[in-house]
Amino acid sequence: MQHIVTSPHMTPDKSLLTGAGNLSLRGLKISHLRMIVAMEETGQISQAAILLKTSQPAASRLLSEMEALLGTRLCERGVRGIELTHAGQALARRARTMLIEMRDAEREIEDIKQGGGTVFVGAVTGAAVNLVVPAIRDIRAANALLQANVAIGPSHVLVRDLLAGHHDFVIGRVPDDMDPRLFTIREIRSEKIRLMVRAGHPLLQHGSLSLEHLEGYEWTLPPPGNLMRRTIEDAFISRGLPLPQSNVNSASLLVTLATIRDTDAIAPMAEEVTSMLSVGGMIAELPLHETIEIKPYNLLTARGHRLSPSAQLVSNHILAQSDHWKKQP
Repeated sequence: MQHIVTSPHMTPDKSLLTGAGNLSLRGLKISHLRMIVAMEETGQISQAAILLKTSQPAASRLLSEMEALLGTRLCERGVRGIELTHAGQALARRARTMLIEMRDAEREIEDIKQGGGTVFVGAVTGAAVNLVVPAIRDIRAANALLQANVAIGPSHVLVRDLLAGHHDFVIGRVPDDMDPRLFTIREIRSEKIRLMVRAGHPLLQHGSLSLEHLEGYEWTLPPPGNLMRRTIEDAFISRGLPLPQSNVNSASLLVTLATIRDTDAIAPMAEEVTSMLSVGGMIAELPLHETIEIKPYNLLTARGHRLSPSAQLVSNHILAQSDHWKKQP
């Protein structure tokens, strides 16, 4: 059944298109809202159609319907795709908020009916291990009906999904190319990097190592642009050393473990991850006397977004644990 955003008996919110004139939003449907958000995310009508699992003609029809209903152009077409007009940008921004609020309302009603709660969290690997999983475990000890969905990934993916409404909050870092004013930001802690190798690696025969000792060895690193990789590269640059050479680039922990298990490659990992990785004694930490630390990760929520009771509970637990760490000497 197709849902209608406004009805003939409701006064349309003309502030939805700030500066776009005296426009009526009566007649816009959920499919229209999803379309304009998909257009903003992809920059192409064809890609928006794929995202919405519909055909390109159907997507173009939705765009035409919106422009006819609102009496204004929502995008301009170019050789590289589309660019939203000011009206299109305003509608996309409001549409995203409305879709998230509708989803959250449905979730809260289901939570009330079932007596539990649902939370969607995105986190970088170290934070997921050291913060999210313990928080969920503690809360579930008192509320066994809590349902937790945890996504692990690099910050730029998690933050994009946060703005799309797929996560309640994210523990990660705001990408350099994204406006931090889009988020409410609470600093958690920095991460120490440990360098891991297979058991029996030649470097383990030495005592305390410096970065100079690692020259000539193969590495397995996260993809170019990843913050951990940049931090490792910056450490070598600051010492005037050649950059590590990586033949395997992956953000996957499983791929990294499989690579260093059978080679002499060196792999950087977050301290929180290495503290729980014995893997049958197959990998070991290099005794590096230098400290390599990544800038702090944060608890991020989309600015203006109101957390559900369950998400707020998990968020508060994580922030309380963070405050506890900061008070420790």
